[in-house]
Amino acid sequence: MKNTAGQRVRVGCYVEPITPLWSMRANIAMSRAMGADDIWFGDHAKSMFPASAWRADISPMARVIPSLDAYLDPTVAIARSVGRLGPRMGTAVTDSVRRTPADLARVWMSLHHLSRGRAVLGIGSGEHENTVPFGLELEPRVGRLEDTLIAIRAAWESQGRPITHSGKFHRWTDATFALPTLRGTTPPIWVAGQGPRASRIAGRHGDGWLFILNAGTATWEEAAAQVVVGAQQAGRDADTMTRSVMFAPMLARDSKAADELARQPMVHAMVLTLPGQSWTAAGATHPLGVDFAGFSELDPAVFEAGQLAEHGRGITQDLLRALVPFGTADEVYDHLTPLIDQGVNHILLYSGASAVKPALAAGHMAEQRRLMAKLKATGSNRLVPQTVDAVPAAVS
Repeated sequence: MKNTAGQRVRVGCYVEPITPLWSMRANIAMSRAMGADDIWFGDHAKSMFPASAWRADISPMARVIPSLDAYLDPTVAIARSVGRLGPRMGTAVTDSVRRTPADLARVWMSLHHLSRGRAVLGIGSGEHENTVPFGLELEPRVGRLEDTLIAIRAAWESQGRPITHSGKFHRWTDATFALPTLRGTTPPIWVAGQGPRASRIAGRHGDGWLFILNAGTATWEEAAAQVVVGAQQAGRDADTMTRSVMFAPMLARDSKAADELARQPMVHAMVLTLPGQSWTAAGATHPLGVDFAGFSELDPAVFEAGQLAEHGRGITQDLLRALVPFGTADEVYDHLTPLIDQGVNHILLYSGASAVKPALAAGHMAEQRRLMAKLKATGSNRLVPQTVDAVPAAVS
């Protein structure tokens, strides 16, 4: 996957696999119509967004989609949706807390065969809302992630021979994994990494690295440096990896539409779920405090009409532009150009069109299509973070 001269940036679309089924199918069809290279499904037990905020007075789509928590299993959705000739599909992302490495190895090799090599295992270390309410221990999650990745690779490379894996979290004795590879290939694994250790794990073990852009480009640069370190520790070339950035742009056709978009309650609710550090990086103070961790500790009462309106008064168009990629397709493209110049070669878009009224949603989708076309016409550079030389290679 080394970027060579002329290799373009690839663009994926994120789809929530929630009921009713027609909505998921419609979003897949829309993504394909806009030219998505790949389609990605979330893997959640409940939505990251509080149910109290999903109301018709905030988002018109709440009238036809009753619950944001009604998640289908994404592996079943991929098996049903991937088709024979369509784009590749993956998870953004599953985790190593709810799903064991033996289960992940079997399910994804099965999907690899059924999809003819077009299924991607996107995996991260886990999130609070998917684990703790169900009695699962989330910590220490990053160490568990690495142990899981090592075990999955061992299963895929075993060729049916008995496997002994002695990890800190998973121990196998004479375990058997007899599913063959597909013409000598295994499913690609994209590792989600934000912090230093998770980013190094992505560099050591991932075919791709997925970063959620929610606190400015400097955070990506710091994480990219750690990806390079992890790859070097494993004797790998980080430029062979897919480097993906996931984000939710706020797109508007023109300045008038941008003004209206900036007043939408659902837009205010979405940026309130960002962590305090994102607001600090934007030169502002989060209404819920500078140490607010984000959606994982969000009190649903924040989205009651009165509180949401109060917090929304301080959210201006200028603040939105500092918090998230905001504006026309050209403006959002310019926001991403520095990352592409430094080696990002895949963009994963989470569309917020369904959260706003129809007139704004139509403009959002038109601009998203333009943005995708511009990105797909762009070539990507090698991964050369500015800070990599300052990071000691011995860091583990």
